[in-house]
This record gives sequence, C-alpha cells and structure tokens, in this order.
Amino acid sequence: MSEQTSIVKFKSPEAVLPADPMISMVERIAMDPNSDLEKLERILAMKERHDATTAKAAFAAAFARASASFPIIPLNGIGHNSKKYATLKDITRLTRPVLSEHGLALTFSIETGNSIVVTAELMHKDGHSKTTSITLPADNSGSKNAVQAVGSSQTYGQRYTAQAILGLSLGDDIDDDANSTAQRTETISGDQFFELKGLIDETDTDLDKFILAYGGVPGETQLEEFPANQFEKAKAQLIRKKGGTK
Repeated sequence: MSEQTSIVKFKSPEAVLPADPMISMVERIAMDPNSDLEKLERILAMKERHDATTAKAAFAAAFARASASFPIIPLNGIGHNSKKYATLKDITRLTRPVLSEHGLALTFSIETGNSIVVTAELMHKDGHSKTTSITLPADNSGSKNAVQAVGSSQTYGQRYTAQAILGLSLGDDIDDDANSTAQRTETISGDQFFELKGLIDETDTDLDKFILAYGGVPGETQLEEFPANQFEKAKAQLIRKKGGTK
C-alpha cells in the first residue's frame, strides 16, 4: 500500500487594522456612566482638529503628485487678435483623469443675481477641500441674449478659476512662436483683469473709451490684453473716479 500524504491547509488570518487610540478613548468615556461630558466634548473637538490636519496633509501630498503629472494642455482656443488660450473643455478633459488617480476631483458651482459668482472646489477623498471664486458681470457684449450672457461669463469664470486652483499657467504667457513672445507686450493677469473689470462696472465707465485711452482697440475681450505696465495707472484712475475725485 502506498502511503498517502495528507495536506492540511491553514487559512491565513485577515489583516486587522490597528484601532484608533483616540476613538477607543472616546468609546470608553462614552460608555462610562460617571464620565465627564465636558471632557468628552473636548476630546471630540481635539479629534476633529486632528482629523482635519491629517486630511489637509493628505490633500497637499495628493495634489503635489497630481500637479507633477498634468499633461501639456493645448491652446486650442482662439481669442481676440488670434491670441491662443486653453479652453475649459481641454483643461477639464486632460486634468480629470490625473486628479481622479490621486483621489482628487474638481467641481464648479454658480450663483447668479446682480452678478455671477463662479466657485471652483478641489476636493480630496479624505475630506479636505480648497475653493477659489471670482465675481463677474453678465457678458452682454455683442448680441447675446440674457441666457447667453450668463453662460458666457460662467464659462469664462470656470476657465479662470480652474487655472487658478490647479496652478496652471496657460495662454497668457505661452506662445508657440518664440519671436512673437519676445516682442509681445506683457498683459495683465487674470486677477488684475477682474480687478479692473470690477472697477469699470462700479464706476459705470465706458469700456471702449477706457480701452482707447490706453491705446487699445475697443471691445470686451481686449481688456484681457490690457498692458501690465499700465495697470497701476489705470487702476488709480478708476479708484479716483469711484471716490468722486478727478
């Protein structure tokens, strides 16, 4: 008779994550009928701060990894004077997979009324988030109706808040032609654009006349290309007008 060898298979125990000592402490205090309620509240507040700090650190680490992996975003948009820029569609299409891979997501919210407030929120799976907002008037340039005016400002606001919150530098300082870049006058930043636009609206300044006064071509989009070296002078002029001085 041949000997039969029996093989006994042992099931490896499932890994057990170590218990959070702070949670264990809270449970013990909560189950103790003689526990101090104020002490429990202090411990819970301390845990909330600890969790918030941990989530913030996880967010920062995830965003650092994601931003290092963003692909080159093409400048497929064509603006005034054939100036190229990255479209909202390309920004979201190309950054969304990278963000998702690192547990991040970018969303937008819109508030409408006398003005349009566009808010971009970058969220991490552990709970921490970061937001940035801009306030815009309805884009009534051209022959847009009321709905189109809101939609245009919404898209514009989403594009700029997305670039800001993701730390992207697109369109304003990128040009395929190196010679053109060297010769082009530096233009105002997105934040400076909104600052001037807000002052122009608040002071009921004629935009075309304002642009002409600084050597530009009349038109809403031309304000985006306002020369940076004229920003402080123009801003001071608008502030004086807002204050009722000449």
